[in-house]
Amino acid sequence: MVDADLDNLRNMAQGMMAENPPAFFRGTGAFRSDHEVAQVTKKDGTAETVHGDIIIIATGSEAVALPFAPFDGQYVLSSDQILQNTQLPEKLLIIGGGAIGCEFASMYKSFGSQIILVEAQDTLLPNEDPEVGKTLQQAFVTQGIQVKTGFAIEALTPENDRVKVKYQGCDALDYVDKVLVGVGRKPNIAGLNLDAAGVETEKGAVKVNESMQTGVAHIYALGDVIGRLMLAHAAEKQAMQLVMNLMQGATRPLILSGVPRVVFCFPEVATVGANRETEAVKSVCLPRVPNGRTVVDKTAPAFVKLFIEKESDVIAGAAIIGEAATEIIHELAVAVENRLTVQQIRQTVHAHPTHSTCVAKALPFLIAFFEFI
Repeated sequence: MVDADLDNLRNMAQGMMAENPPAFFRGTGAFRSDHEVAQVTKKDGTAETVHGDIIIIATGSEAVALPFAPFDGQYVLSSDQILQNTQLPEKLLIIGGGAIGCEFASMYKSFGSQIILVEAQDTLLPNEDPEVGKTLQQAFVTQGIQVKTGFAIEALTPENDRVKVKYQGCDALDYVDKVLVGVGRKPNIAGLNLDAAGVETEKGAVKVNESMQTGVAHIYALGDVIGRLMLAHAAEKQAMQLVMNLMQGATRPLILSGVPRVVFCFPEVATVGANRETEAVKSVCLPRVPNGRTVVDKTAPAFVKLFIEKESDVIAGAAIIGEAATEIIHELAVAVENRLTVQQIRQTVHAHPTHSTCVAKALPFLIAFFEFI
């Protein structure tokens, strides 16, 4: 996405507020007191104090750097910096096998780069069901992406216009042109002077209750800065919930179980709700769902896994890997959000031939297996 595209999106968002335009203060700011989001420093160097009866902190997040390899913008790049990169590396090392790392692995592989993807945990997407990460890893390896799980980086050393990569507990070395550090993001709270407002932090994030309220009654926080589900659409849901609460004088708690978690790699990965078995939740999986659309499009059959409440047959979570997975998941997000059962989804007619039918096609097999066990 180029700067012009970003400007168009910003202008569209600003245009939606044209009827009730807010007052914009562009610049950096810090708290002076609990009612003053003060010293908003403008581009021209001047500053002014802004008063708020209700204050919402939504300052987002920033990329996490490795302590032994700070971002230099040339050899070691953050996920923000690599978006500005104009040089195609012959060989790219990606550290971190989460959503960020997997998405850029697919992107730069399609550009023609050789990819080494390193994840310290045993599987890719370590916050998801292990079967999901292993299935994605198999697909990546088939595509020619070199995946190293259970590996940790010891040192990155620029050397002769390349980067020497040393792994912990391993004598083998790699030499790459660039390194993307995609080990996650952290709440952006530096410089906010939260102490002046009496706002507490916890594990590096703004501490809030289930209604997104801080310990100061009229100060709220949402999005990445609270360190929960760091996704744009999760922040949007939080914002909508908070606005409704403020308008109605309510304190309804925020529930994020129905928020999809998507990874725009190839193949696409999408999950929602539960991602582990428990005493109350059982999982069932169909690794290759027969679907006419995948045959026509010459794509791999979808992987579908459901997490189902044992006592009620309610769908508690789902995982899909395959073509259009990031679109298909919304059907199961509705199911999780509204506590729909497997049978209710099965009874829904799915148009043929579409990728969405992978859910309908998988359900009879999954139901039979679930009832059998």
